[in-house]
Amino acid sequence: MDILLKKVEIESFIKSFLLFFISLSSVIWFLVHQIHQNEIHNLEDTIYSQMKIASLGSKIQSFKKVILPIDKSIVLNTFYTDNQELSVYFESRDSNNTLVKVSYPIKSLDYDEDLIFKQSLKRFLKSLVIIFIVSVLFSTYALYPYKRYLKLTDEFIKDILHDFNTPISTMRLNTSLLKKKIDNKNLQRIEGGIETILNLQNNLKEYIEDEIQKSEKFNIKDIIIQRVEYIQGVFPHISFNINVENKIIYCYKDGFIRIIDNILSNACKYNKKDGSVILTLSEDRILEIKDTGKGIKNPKKIFNRFYKETSRGLGIGLHLVKKLSQKMSISLHVDSQVDVGTTFKLDLSKLILN
Repeated sequence: MDILLKKVEIESFIKSFLLFFISLSSVIWFLVHQIHQNEIHNLEDTIYSQMKIASLGSKIQSFKKVILPIDKSIVLNTFYTDNQELSVYFESRDSNNTLVKVSYPIKSLDYDEDLIFKQSLKRFLKSLVIIFIVSVLFSTYALYPYKRYLKLTDEFIKDILHDFNTPISTMRLNTSLLKKKIDNKNLQRIEGGIETILNLQNNLKEYIEDEIQKSEKFNIKDIIIQRVEYIQGVFPHISFNINVENKIIYCYKDGFIRIIDNILSNACKYNKKDGSVILTLSEDRILEIKDTGKGIKNPKKIFNRFYKETSRGLGIGLHLVKKLSQKMSISLHVDSQVDVGTTFKLDLSKLILN
């Protein structure tokens, strides 16, 4: 398995991380908020206590004391706030006809509350850093069995594909020898079936390896004719029309063949009886592969891994087409209409040299 995480692993990691991180962050935010509120209440209690002391005659810096005539509308021992100050009225010890008003500047109160807020914010951010680290470690640990399972699965599939090589090669060799001696349609069907197995094997190899090999130059018309001849042997009831000129293309050759084979295979498998497939390379270097098949119900989903509209196949062929096209700088577009047909358009302008 590659060192870098695959798309599915990354998605699983992100979901695990977000679930753990958001859950813990919410709990920490609630706790920090509660602590913040308690500190604000403690600040108010402290200010009130200092005001009470100041009303008894002690001089405390930042507090202003004023003696006022008694006013029955005023509630004693209660905070009053305006734009300038926070005040509390107390009974006077010296006279029953006067009140003591002790005030604290609003600017000082705002400064104290802002200081408490900054401390709470700092505490919360420190907690977030710790939670982030813990979430990463937790998500990595939780993902480990999944990664190990994927690695074992990849190794298992690679071993199976490797073991397929000998019997498939033997069948191809013996079928070719028999065709030289006997001209029989059944042999052609067997040969077509073997080629289908080979195509599936190559798709699985490309899917697992997930790497683009060395690019090389080749004639696109030669490759198209070669792949059409191969696919026509598997689907003899389908007619092909090739309108492709000789053009030199520079790219990963096996990857390009995988793209063409998968599109042609689908165009034949889901075509109508005695249907046709037309391949055209336009002047603006757009390769069109058009079929007269039954069309696609959900064109936007066909490149999703394991998606298929029928019970046939594994659902990785067109996913592989999309993945290879992206890596090879081939712009891919699909037009489809149910019961009319499907057209794949491959923009090869970045790959064709002449």
